[in-house]
Amino acid sequence: MHIALIVHKFPPASLGGVESYTHTLAQSLTASGHAVSVFYRDDGDGAAFREGWQADQPFCVWRVGRRFAASTANPAHLFFDTFLNRDIEASFGRFLADAQPDLVHFQHLMSLSVRLPALVQRAGIPMLLTLHDYWFDCANSQLLWPDGRLCRGKLGGLNCVRCATVRPEWWVLRAMSPLLAGLFQWRDFLTRRAALRIGYFISPSHFLRDQYLTVGFPERPFFVLENGLDVAQIRSFERKAAQDGALRVTFLGTLARHKGVHILVEAMRGLPSERIRLRVVGNPARFPNYAARLSAIADPANTIFQPPVPNALVGQVLAETDLLAIPSLWYENSPVVIQEAYAAGVPVLASKLGALVEKVRDGVDGMLIPPGDVQAWRDALEQLLEMPDLPAKWRKNLPAPLQHEEHVARLLRHYQQVCGAQFTV
Repeated sequence: MHIALIVHKFPPASLGGVESYTHTLAQSLTASGHAVSVFYRDDGDGAAFREGWQADQPFCVWRVGRRFAASTANPAHLFFDTFLNRDIEASFGRFLADAQPDLVHFQHLMSLSVRLPALVQRAGIPMLLTLHDYWFDCANSQLLWPDGRLCRGKLGGLNCVRCATVRPEWWVLRAMSPLLAGLFQWRDFLTRRAALRIGYFISPSHFLRDQYLTVGFPERPFFVLENGLDVAQIRSFERKAAQDGALRVTFLGTLARHKGVHILVEAMRGLPSERIRLRVVGNPARFPNYAARLSAIADPANTIFQPPVPNALVGQVLAETDLLAIPSLWYENSPVVIQEAYAAGVPVLASKLGALVEKVRDGVDGMLIPPGDVQAWRDALEQLLEMPDLPAKWRKNLPAPLQHEEHVARLLRHYQQVCGAQFTV
């Protein structure tokens, strides 16, 4: 069976959760004997259009790059680039003709085009969609307003305009909100139609599935399948206890405001460095202004910053961690880092929000803390200092993460259901 995986970005150009999941899935499907082709976007310098196969992977990879520079593009080009691109559609058509896949598995359409599923449908190829975030119902994919508040409704697209035009220099566009609101309603109509055209959905969490059901997605076929994990790789690193006995807290992920890292960093201020330390692992170059703010507010006595690590070394970071912290301000779906922490024997401190509530059992294998509340996070950290046996107690209750092999086996059964008798597991 020849399976095409369609994703907005892909390693090594981008190392986000969706990208890493797609890369691991491509490797696993290839190892199980299936042919795999990946289609993704990477503009590079944006100076010229480019497309074609890459030869540096054990599976086939088609990279397309637009003649597009986000830093100099006007607001209209930035808006349409996220969901409508004729040059990418044309390239995708050439990809389908060349690859001739038996099944298309969409991971994302952001920055590609909502018309790609129509091309697959026209070619008569079965397809399915894994929903990793809220992009098919929210233009910024996070259901989070720029001021950090959770979205309280679109108000006919007016709030979408305000969310998208947060830059001070775009005040004229904000003043035109009533005129522009229709564009966002049109965008939502197109993305929803694209998803419904695919028609078969998988979500890594019940929370995300319920969010889409609330806005009218069909209950069937819509399935929950947790992300899988290479447990052996995570556990290949031997756990190391802190030599001085200090509690080691780690944040591992994107240094972005919606991840709430500033809440955690502020909560650490003034806590005794001989008893507790925070390590923030992430790329400061992606959002440099936010990273600079984190450095400015951090207590240098107990907080250190480290660059991101390759996926193969995540286990090494967790082997030197007592607690993983996820202080997110948005509705997380299913962060793979939680499964990685559990595989490494590390309990989790997480915001009491979104799917994190179903991934972390409060007081059993970790702690759920009110999101965005610095004092609440500080109180939780101080409680851990007063009750140093808690992490060890939680460690005994950690759930077994879903092995990637089992995840792929279950996914193959979904492929079989989509393709019918044509598919052999």
